[in-house]
Parts: sequence; structure tokens; C-alpha cells
Amino acid sequence: MHTAYDILKLASRRAPERLALVDDLSPRAFTFAQLIAELDVLAAGLAARGVKRGTRVATVLNNCLEHALVLMALQRLGAVPALLNFRLTPPDIAKLIQHGGLEGAVIHANADLAAAVKAALPAGAPLLSVGGVVSGTEDFAACRADAKALPPVPKPAPDDPGFIFYTSGTTGLPKGAVIPHRAAEPRVLWIATQAGLRHGGQNRALAFMPMSHCIGFYGVVLVTWAMDGTVYLQTQFNPVDAVKRIEANKISYLFAVPTLLHAVTQAPNYRTESMQSLRLVNFGGGTMPPELFDHMTAKWPACTLRHIYGTTETMCSGYNPEPQRDALATLGPGYYTVTRVVKLGGGPDDEVAEGEEGELIADAEVDTVFLGYLNRPDATAEKLRDGWYFTGDVVKREPGGMWTLMGRVDDMIRSGGENIHP
Repeated sequence: MHTAYDILKLASRRAPERLALVDDLSPRAFTFAQLIAELDVLAAGLAARGVKRGTRVATVLNNCLEHALVLMALQRLGAVPALLNFRLTPPDIAKLIQHGGLEGAVIHANADLAAAVKAALPAGAPLLSVGGVVSGTEDFAACRADAKALPPVPKPAPDDPGFIFYTSGTTGLPKGAVIPHRAAEPRVLWIATQAGLRHGGQNRALAFMPMSHCIGFYGVVLVTWAMDGTVYLQTQFNPVDAVKRIEANKISYLFAVPTLLHAVTQAPNYRTESMQSLRLVNFGGGTMPPELFDHMTAKWPACTLRHIYGTTETMCSGYNPEPQRDALATLGPGYYTVTRVVKLGGGPDDEVAEGEEGELIADAEVDTVFLGYLNRPDATAEKLRDGWYFTGDVVKREPGGMWTLMGRVDDMIRSGGENIHP
């Protein structure tokens, strides 16, 4: 088993002088060797502030360079990053910190956020801010110390918590999905086995999907490092800047929701010639408009398109290796996944027949799957049952193990004994 930090460290041994991480807001850039050295200094600074193996630390940041650095420095210590959506309100962020028993935080320099977070943290807990100091915080830039004081790299057990990623929270506050260390490798390797990402320095990814989401972290940043490639950060998505950077940096790999891909094609500086370096685009997390699919298929000829379906809890539950215009919501299980379609309200053995609708469930015994929801045994018991993860997604069972996404279980309307989609 390799942790997220192990994956990066191995890449630094294979290709120490290759460019690993490039900032979009400054000239800062790190080779793999430089990145490991920077993480050691930052990890030593965190350790001097009381962060140690098992410490749960909130990150409330966009895709800034500091976010990538602190996530991996925490992993170097064996601490557990809890990645909160920075767009949540300060009161909601404070509630999540308090509910999760989080023991430190790294935030943007915002006075209202700092006040709310400080009140939610234990007394004396480290509170670092990126972009300057506000009342009650310490400047993140000062969090540095002698790397010689670092403890050895920890060797966690496979089921030890590695990260906490929060669900989108369609109802109420988001839930913290606890992802074990054993999930790190399979959560990046499926992109090779299913989407065809090849190992080597030719990989150049533009990272505009939020790192606070598992796709942004595992599916863009960590997988690119695992493949010895270069991550070009985009702190905040901007379609005009994305077009410029894809062309200037010869970006080869994107993973994005269709909305952002559409925005790129509508940018005033968009030219199909700017996209010619792309070799793989994974899309998911929303409906792909057929017109956009047609455009990318016709105008990005060297690029392979892959439709990916997954959840925070499972990372990847399905994919389509050859998406078709008239079946853009049809997928099947991937390399690490076993799925079934069962009757709504039924158990794992209540499978529906082909052509019928039911709830998609996934085998929870595979390494990609989460351990449960942080301090939410009720929600965990609802989703993890009899060795299966109940996704809450309604699908129609298709021939050959495929299924078509139809909607959400929570959105179904009962009328006259029938289930009706809104």
C-alpha cells in the first residue's frame, strides 16, 4: 500500500528534476525534488505547532498553491486533512469544524471566517491564514522549520483515515466522508485502467477542478504526479485563462464537469487550434449536452473522451470507454467496481430485471470505498449496508452490465403506486 505522500515521493525518486507543480499567480514552480524539500520544511513547521500523526486539520482554500502544499505536508506527517468547501458560509464551516472535532485549520485571510473558525477550534489549536494575517491567525508563510527535526515518514495501516472529503450536501450540512489510506492508489490507478492515462512526463494537467473535491485532488493532482506529470494550477476557474494556459503549456489532460468544458468553448479567445495538445478529457458530474460532445469529438481529433461516474464515497463507480451521443448517461462498472441495480427500498439481492429502474449500489469491500461518515453513524448505516454502498442514484438496468442514470432516489414522487421522476 502506498499513501498519497508515498505516491508523490516515488515520483520524486523517478524524475527528481521534472517539473511537478506550477503556480498561476506567481513565478513559483517546483520540480519533484524541490517539492519534496518544500513539503519537509512546511511539515516541520506544522509539527512545531502541534500537528502530528492523526491530527485532523481543516483546509478552507481554493486551488491556490498553498492548498496543494499543505495537503501533502499534512500527509507527510500522517495528519488527516479535512477539505472543506471554501464557498460555504463561515457559520457552516464552523459547525463542520466543531462537529468533526477538527484540531487545526488553514484558511484564506478573511476576518469573518477567521473569527468563526477560531471559536470552533479547541483552545490553542493552530490557525493559519493564506494571503496575510487577520485577527487570531498566523501567517501561513511563516509556517516553516528545520526539516532535520521531522519524525520518520509514518507507515499507517490500510484502514487508517487518510483524508476527509465532504459531500455536496444536497440536504443539510455536508457529511465528511472518511477516506482510508488504502484508497490512494486505486483512486488514481483507475484513470489508467479505464481512461487510458499513460505513465510518463508527457502528462500535463490543468487543475481547475477544486482540490476540495475528490476529483480535483485524486483525479487531477495526485494522478498526474503518480504518472510523473506536471500539475498547472488554476486558482479560480476562468475560461479565457484556461484557453491561454492549455495552449501555452501544451496541456494534455483535463478532468472537468461539462459546464466548465462548455465555458472553455465559449470563451472569446477560444480556437480549436488551442486544444490540439489535449490527449484525454474525462467528464462527469453533470449532463453532457450532445452539441458539446459533437463539437469536442469533431474539433479535438487527437483527444480521447471518457465519461466517468462516481461519488465522493466511492470515487469511481462507472465509466463508458466509448461514449455515444444518444447514450451519454449510459455507463458500466469499472476496474475496481462491482455494481448492482436493486429495487427501491430493497436489499442487495433484490435486483431488477433489464429495462427496469432501481437504485445503483456498489460493492463496499473494494479499496476505493470510504470508511464511513465522520461522527455520523446514522448516515453511515443508511449508506453502507450488508457490504454494499447505496448510491441514492436511480438508474435503468441495461444489457451487458450497463446502466443509464435517471435521477435521485430522494427526488422520486409516488403517485398511484408508481415512481415518477420530477
